[in-house]
Amino acid sequence: MLCASVIFGCKSRNNSDQDTATSGFVANGDMVTVDETSALAQKLVLETIQLQDISSKFNATASVGPRPDSYAEVASPFGGRVSRILVRLGDRVYRGQALYEITSADFMEAVKEYVENSNSVSVASSNLRRKQTLHESGIVSDKDLEEAQSACSDAEAALALSKQVLSTFGVNPASAKVGQPLRVLSPISGVVVKNNLVLGQILSDEEEAPVAVADLSSVWVTANVKESMVQGIAKGQTVSIESSGQTISQGSVRYVGEMLDMKTRTVPVVIECGNAERTLKPGMFVSAVFSKTVEDAVTVPSSAVFQGDGSKFVYVCQDGLVFKKVPVETENLSTEVALVTEGLEGGETVITKGGIYLSH
Repeated sequence: MLCASVIFGCKSRNNSDQDTATSGFVANGDMVTVDETSALAQKLVLETIQLQDISSKFNATASVGPRPDSYAEVASPFGGRVSRILVRLGDRVYRGQALYEITSADFMEAVKEYVENSNSVSVASSNLRRKQTLHESGIVSDKDLEEAQSACSDAEAALALSKQVLSTFGVNPASAKVGQPLRVLSPISGVVVKNNLVLGQILSDEEEAPVAVADLSSVWVTANVKESMVQGIAKGQTVSIESSGQTISQGSVRYVGEMLDMKTRTVPVVIECGNAERTLKPGMFVSAVFSKTVEDAVTVPSSAVFQGDGSKFVYVCQDGLVFKKVPVETENLSTEVALVTEGLEGGETVITKGGIYLSH
């Protein structure tokens, strides 16, 4: 019974304190009027906001990817059967190095066409020289000479097209021979990061590339920065990259996006990072930590900010002890201070302590 009496007495005092604190004000929509003679008035602490320059840091979610010019999916330009695999996963390769060979009927046909066109050019050129000599002697008419010239031009055009076809697929026309396998070459230097080749498998020119080469000595980290924080981020700015709360790399801003993602309300910021130790793996999710100086910043104690229905707000003094709920957008600078990015301009007087009693 004694314990029950003590507990009841504590509850009574707590309820009495709450009633005292929450009595003495009238709420009407977004406006709250506090009685100056009430106990609640003594519990409120007001502070006038002063503009100031601050240095702060903020995090943005980011993902790691290879540099576009340092990653290549190496597919077969022609359909065919894999006859030889020249590299293994993890091998270091160089630009122009053969990765695998395939036996391809389409490639053989392209080589055959090139050889035939090359022979046609030789015959047409020889015939043209002969006709030119005879024309000078008056034996061949102008018409015959023009026909020889036209035939030679057509043969040269066909040969040029054949060369272009082979060159496009990395084949040196001068060394092309009928019946030889197609050697698929790497367009960049790097490491083989994907190799799905199986000896004897049939490849189609429409399939996903079976081999990928990447140079991951440097990578791109793409951060999604909130629209309210992107101002002040500039090309060349140093950014720290963190994973699990630890700094694992540093990089510099290479590109600040020109377009806002309407769904996430963020702007992509590309950061180029050295990656000699291969700490950053493409596909990883990391945090990009930006350092930022904000001039004429509006800051308030975190205790002044309250969560309403769908938005945050502060109590701004209107006249005497009349306050208005003003919606704000904030970013936490620390556990005790918040940066107000929208809603206040500076010079306002807000409730920094005791505002919690007005929400009851």
